[in-house]
Amino acid sequence: MSARGGKKRVKFVSKSTRAGVLFPVGRMHRYLKKVSVKYRIGAGAPVYLAAVIEYLTAEILELAGNAARDNRRARITPRHILLAIANDMELHMLLKNVTIPSGGVLPHIYPELLTKKSSKGKPVFDHPNQNVAPPKVRTVAAKKQLPPKKLLTKALAKGNIGGSPAKGKAGAKTVLSEKKLFLGQKLTVIQGDISDVTVDCVVNPTNGSFFLGGEVGSALERAGGKEFTDEVDKLYKAHGSLELAGAAICPGHKFPAKFVIHCHSPTWGSASAIPNLEKCIKNCLALADEKNLNTIAIPAVSSGKAGMPKQTAAETVLRAIKNYFVSVMASSLKQVYFVLYDKESVNVYISELSKLDVDH
Repeated sequence: MSARGGKKRVKFVSKSTRAGVLFPVGRMHRYLKKVSVKYRIGAGAPVYLAAVIEYLTAEILELAGNAARDNRRARITPRHILLAIANDMELHMLLKNVTIPSGGVLPHIYPELLTKKSSKGKPVFDHPNQNVAPPKVRTVAAKKQLPPKKLLTKALAKGNIGGSPAKGKAGAKTVLSEKKLFLGQKLTVIQGDISDVTVDCVVNPTNGSFFLGGEVGSALERAGGKEFTDEVDKLYKAHGSLELAGAAICPGHKFPAKFVIHCHSPTWGSASAIPNLEKCIKNCLALADEKNLNTIAIPAVSSGKAGMPKQTAAETVLRAIKNYFVSVMASSLKQVYFVLYDKESVNVYISELSKLDVDH
């Protein structure tokens, strides 16, 4: 009370300050009342909304900062925000219909088309003739006078862009994400047909009778023809039924992979599905090590017709691979490719690979 008997003035405190959030609670309350005319808005609704938006903003800024750091930039741009959202499955599903101005498009570029910059800032082609475009492409253009778009398509089909494809890039496939384990093995996500990938062996998820009706088995059967199916029949007669999480190997025919590892992948629904998937992946890697193979291509095991949620399957597969290389003293495997076909699986594996701890 003052000397005159009036009330003491109290400093105004905003709703945001009282709630302990940065975003304007009062403004959100007004917006909610304006939009939801038929419903009453409780006092806690705008506070909760402000807290959720603040959390999402902090999450996006953290991921965008990581994207800026990976691109060696000191400032976050809309492009980095777009990449942060696209590489996180939950954010991508939440904001898939949101357009980010000046964000560009998601990268899906053949690495042979990307130029490298020299120390002086001049573009340098990834080609023996460092400062000129690949001569073979120019020769084709001069001879046949093809339009630029048709020329590029033909050059990509033949693999003439930037000289021969670099080793370790699985032929002409685009590397979407890559991480190196602490012992040196590379884990790489690519998108495409597994029957086209140039590796030592590919993994075919199947059942106990070596069934080739799955997506991967059908692709290998189409590419390998009768010679490959005869090889699988011969393996089944010699090996017998494949136990759950078991693996067996046979030669490949008419496709780049030298061998095919058939694994009895578990189906979703039982309590032992995740442990069996881990065991299945470890058996495949151990079999590849027995054959002294260097590269292996693994599809989205157990997340197709087997019904396992894609994120759960990807997390389990990556954990099994990491634990396998930690447990073995030495391994002939130096490169593991995750060859995926649909965009959802690609996004899931990119997201889970970014979360994988490779320090130990």
